[in-house]
Amino acid sequence: MSSPDHASAHASTNASASTNAADPSAFVSRHGFATTYGHGVATGVGDRPGSVVAVCDPEVWQWFGPAFGPAPDLRIDAVELSPAHLDELAGSVPADATIIGIGGGVAMDVAKWVHWRRGLPLIQVPTLPSVNACFTRMTALRDGGRVRYEGNAIPEQVIVDFDIFQAAPPALVRAGIGDVLSCHTALWDWRVGVAAGFDPAWDDDSAGSSMRYIDALRRAAPGIHDVTDAGIASLMELHREIGWRCHEMQHARFEEGSEHFFAYCFEEVTGRTILHGELVSVGVLIMSAIQGNNSWLPRSIVHSAGTRHRPQDLAITWDEIDATLDHLRAFTTAGGYWHSVIQEGFDVGRAKEQARAALDFD
Repeated sequence: MSSPDHASAHASTNASASTNAADPSAFVSRHGFATTYGHGVATGVGDRPGSVVAVCDPEVWQWFGPAFGPAPDLRIDAVELSPAHLDELAGSVPADATIIGIGGGVAMDVAKWVHWRRGLPLIQVPTLPSVNACFTRMTALRDGGRVRYEGNAIPEQVIVDFDIFQAAPPALVRAGIGDVLSCHTALWDWRVGVAAGFDPAWDDDSAGSSMRYIDALRRAAPGIHDVTDAGIASLMELHREIGWRCHEMQHARFEEGSEHFFAYCFEEVTGRTILHGELVSVGVLIMSAIQGNNSWLPRSIVHSAGTRHRPQDLAITWDEIDATLDHLRAFTTAGGYWHSVIQEGFDVGRAKEQARAALDFD
């Protein structure tokens, strides 16, 4: 399947390759949206002809606003992902606008929806690597208590400014491993789903790529821990490659499984969320233990990257985790989520014991 992504692959790969050339642990994607890496490359991003609409996390705008350039013609606070709300936002933007998304996953997703609905140019400026939303085409809608994906966004450019990432608290960068680490548990779930007669057809290339992504993440983890240029670039290149593969396969089965369903159920049960990458990482640790799926490997990557995972460090309680596990089977069934370990003899009492053991390490 061809797509506009392919045309930009060579230039964007070179941009990251020059950053990572001296680092043998570096991962460089061969696919995905055009991406610029460097120091200070996001400064003045709003200085362009025509109307400019900034879609931004409100707290991010407080510190990024002065670097944006001329004041935008319209600033949209990215706070909600319901379809009706997003369509209302899309209808409010000028017809000649360039959409610039700035922030985390919610800002990226809101900007994608406005761009897609209105057919306007899009530039994405992620300020954290906690999700891969800047590299995926679809928006993760919150619709009727469920997460569903819709849209076909193609940004003209993704701008990764090392200065922004390195100015953030390191824990927020280290959280970015979640949507790559998830390949470990998602691949297991995909395999059992296919064996049970469910899910998209098995694909050896995507399965092999998932394992390569995990190995690349393992090698990049020390640089992610130290928030080096090469560590940031490798992590974002992994996100870029996975985003491309999601579109190429027309599904995300190789990287989304029970670990993500745990995260979605946690949000539904508690009415709140924590940083996506950390919540998904917790899901990987718990679900890999329940799967009996080489749980030492994600543990070692989380340890090496320094990603927060213990409930006390994330301001979540065991009561919340237990409630999530209590509701997980019913939640995934009602929501129509893919087949996973949750449907494979899932024992809630045993799962709670395994969860405690899975998260009990430094």
